[in-house]
Amino acid sequence: MQTQAQMATGDFQKLLRIALNDLTIQRTLLENEMAQEADDLRTLERDDNVAKLDRRIMLIQRDYDHYKTFLDPDYHDTLPQY
Repeated sequence: MQTQAQMATGDFQKLLRIALNDLTIQRTLLENEMAQEADDLRTLERDDNVAKLDRRIMLIQRDYDHYKTFLDPDYHDTLPQY
């Protein structure tokens, strides 16, 4: 297994962007699921599901913000925005 130190800077930046894109997709899917839950009748089970989804979205956002700090601002590529 190779370490990050053995990786070229451009490859590391691409890997970060792949991770950020994956987190963006995961968050979108969870937000869609939350919207579907909101359309259901109000129940305690629904409220519990929404709370769990909200927690997962918050964790994804925290990971996204953490990984984003490693991005090189001089490396030009498109970055998804929340």
